[in-house]
Amino acid sequence: MNDIFQISAVAIIAFASPIISERIGAPAVIVEIMAGFVLAYFLADLIRSEWFHFFSSIGLIFLMFLSGLEIDFSLLFKKIRQYWRVPLYVFLSLILSFVFVKVFNMATIYAVFLANVSLGIVMPVMREMNLVSTNFGQKILFATFLTDLITISLLSGIAIGYRVSGSYLELLLPAALVPLFVFAYHLGRYLIWHFPDFMARFFDDPMELGVRGSFAIMILFSGLAFILGSEAILGAFLAGSLVSLTFRGAGKLEESLMGIGYGIFIPFFFIKTGADMYFSISELTLTLPLVLLLAGFAVKLLPSAVFVREIGVRASLAFGTIQSSKLGLTLAGAEIARELGIISSGEAAGIALWTILSAFIFPVMFRKVVRD
Repeated sequence: MNDIFQISAVAIIAFASPIISERIGAPAVIVEIMAGFVLAYFLADLIRSEWFHFFSSIGLIFLMFLSGLEIDFSLLFKKIRQYWRVPLYVFLSLILSFVFVKVFNMATIYAVFLANVSLGIVMPVMREMNLVSTNFGQKILFATFLTDLITISLLSGIAIGYRVSGSYLELLLPAALVPLFVFAYHLGRYLIWHFPDFMARFFDDPMELGVRGSFAIMILFSGLAFILGSEAILGAFLAGSLVSLTFRGAGKLEESLMGIGYGIFIPFFFIKTGADMYFSISELTLTLPLVLLLAGFAVKLLPSAVFVREIGVRASLAFGTIQSSKLGLTLAGAEIARELGIISSGEAAGIALWTILSAFIFPVMFRKVVRD
């Protein structure tokens, strides 16, 4: 009965967080993180239970799967020549991030955190302001997709480097995920071409065949990544990318997967993140999140100068501002870095606080700059 009570507490938080977030104008995940902080005070046994850790791990995997699913590869392929300044912007942002961590003698993984941007923040803001279909909005989304693709690859590479003991075989095994991904993609396209009626059920089927198949692909690639010595999140991200590439325009399927992920599993991960902040509160200092907040803004704002001649100073400022928003991938990376011993629990708590601040501050600044 105690387990049922604990699960009910998480279910109530997952249900209430979107409602509360609408009232206060903050992302639902921020509410879930803060709820986890409070929950750790009243129900510490819940946070430390094995089943909660299991569901939070599934939530992290699902989060990375949806990150891959959200990447619009058709936009990347179509716009890379037309919007050549965007890859230049992303490259300069990465360089500045690595320079910063080198100068301040920080762990390399901090460069990934600084360079990352949250699609979960950017996309809703673009939709709210009716910018998705505009030239300006397309540039922002292109930069976001490209940055996510690069930073998840860098995060996985750093994690692999910390896991291996120096054997060449250990370094080569994770690379086997690439040909497996290519094979799965071509197999999917073959099935769509030769068995269109069956594959159409992935989009419209009362048995939710597409959801079941996508979930199976996510678990399969996560398991393969783990077996090959990589991070399960890399496998999940590749699985999401595979579904995005194979089933282009799968709007209904994507909506179903988003509903399951953000409605059931992912809240466990964000609630656990908030709980970890509570347990690490004695190690938390305000210096780290404030430094990261300023540095994260600088490494995104300065490279936006490449757009000044094309879109003007104000729009360039807005571009760099919204690209400074952090959320899911930053928190996922911090959790992985903490588990690998790259950063301490106090640093992970500081990164979580920085993420919360950036998710509040920079979207508000962006709206202010664009509307004025």
